[in-house]
Amino acid sequence: MNVRQFAAALFFIPLLSVANVSPIENIVAPGGNIVFYINGTPEDVKNGGGGSEIEMRNMKTSQSDILLKATPSDEPKDNLWGFSRLRLSPDSKTLFFQSIAWATSDAIHSLDIASKKTQFVTDGTLVCIVGAGEYQGHLIVQQHRYFVQGGAYDFLYLYDVNGKKEGLVATDTIEQVDLLKLCQSMTL
Repeated sequence: MNVRQFAAALFFIPLLSVANVSPIENIVAPGGNIVFYINGTPEDVKNGGGGSEIEMRNMKTSQSDILLKATPSDEPKDNLWGFSRLRLSPDSKTLFFQSIAWATSDAIHSLDIASKKTQFVTDGTLVCIVGAGEYQGHLIVQQHRYFVQGGAYDFLYLYDVNGKKEGLVATDTIEQVDLLKLCQSMTL
């Protein structure tokens, strides 16, 4: 299993639904009462592999709220469709997710849960949110880049929540156990 496959498997719990949209992936907030879902129709999955809405559900009250509906755009940074890789910030106030964007890269966005406002963060694959340490809440992002002399690489970089690159975290040869350690806690 390579880094990309491992990152895809982190924190993914499939669910079943009988509604017109079905959960594609979810994440449970601390305490277990609030669950966030990426929902999609079978057509969404067939046409791009991602969801078309992000929902918050209170499991105690059974109340739900759609936080974000898909709004496709020709501008890759603004395209909010094909949601995947849902992650929750350590303070449980912000969701991070990917949307379909460029040919070699997705776009990573943040979603403020209270205001429902989104913000483009950076391009790449969202691997995880650092859970503890000096860089708690920062994003570890895999980005596809090209060598000047030819060829490509997919290194891991650390970004803050506003899209500022902090630096290189690891090359694409990182072992899975080391990547998991970085996701749990990181201090440089």
